[in-house]
Amino acid sequence: MTVSISPISDALGAEANGVDLTRPLTQAEQDVLQQAVVENLVLVIRNQHLNPEQYLASVRLFGDTMPQHLTEMLMKDHPEIAVLDSRNAGADADGTVYTTGSRDWHTDHTNHAKPPKFTALYAITLPKSGGGDTGFANMRKAFDNLPPSRQAELSALQTINKIEDKAYVSAADKKKFGVLQSHPLIRTHPETGRKAIYIHPGKVAKIEGMSEEDSKGFVDNLMDQIIQPDVTYRHKWRIGDFVIWDNRAVVHLAHRDYDPTEGRVMQRVLVQGEAPR
Repeated sequence: MTVSISPISDALGAEANGVDLTRPLTQAEQDVLQQAVVENLVLVIRNQHLNPEQYLASVRLFGDTMPQHLTEMLMKDHPEIAVLDSRNAGADADGTVYTTGSRDWHTDHTNHAKPPKFTALYAITLPKSGGGDTGFANMRKAFDNLPPSRQAELSALQTINKIEDKAYVSAADKKKFGVLQSHPLIRTHPETGRKAIYIHPGKVAKIEGMSEEDSKGFVDNLMDQIIQPDVTYRHKWRIGDFVIWDNRAVVHLAHRDYDPTEGRVMQRVLVQGEAPR
C-alpha cells in the first residue's frame, strides 16, 4: 500500500496511512514521513504493533535518539525509552500525588543545550473509562497571529531554562541535567525558516533581564494569549498509536482527566535536536 498523508485538523497535524512500522520502509516512504512531520508538526500513525526494538528503529527514521531525565522511568534494557505509567504515579514534596500528565503546555527538555527536535509517544495501555488525551498547539501559527509589535517584543527575549525542582526529579538527574540553558523565546526552524514561540513554562527560571516574579507573570500572560482554539488539536489516543511531533514549533499538554489506577501507559523517545536559534 502506498503511504499517504491526510490532515487531521485545521490547526496542525496529519495522519499517515498505509504504514506498517514493523517492516522496512523504502527511502521514498521515509522521506514522505519525515517531510510530513516538518510540514504538519504532528504525525499520527495508527494501529502499530511494535516491540521495543521496532519502536526504537521507527523513531530513528527521524533522527538519533537522546538521553532523557526522569531516569527512574527508563526501560531497563532500552534506556532510550521512558515508560510513562500512571499506575506508578509519585508525589511532590508536599505529599500531593500527581497524575501522569502535564501541568502546563510546553515543549520538551528545554533544560538541554540541544533540546529534542522530535518527541515520539507510543500508546500501550489506555484508561477504560476514557480521558488522557494529548493537546497540541501550533506555535508558528500562534506567532503569526500576533501583531508585528508583539512579535518584535518577543523576538528580543531569551528564556533561562532549568530542570524542575520537583521530588520526582532525582538528585542525580538534577546534577547531570541541571545546568541553566539560555534559549530564544522565538526560534527559527532550521528546515523551514519559519519562526515559532518556543517555551516550557515549568522550566523557565526567568526571562533574561527580568526578575523571577516578573518572568512568571509574563509567561503566564503569554500562554493565556497564545493558546487559542484555532491553533490547537486534541488527540484522542487509541492503543497502537505512534505519534511524533516537532518540538521546535509545537507545545503539548497531556490532559489529566482520567483514573490513573486504570493505567495510562505510554512509551516516550526523544530525537536529538540542535541548539535553538
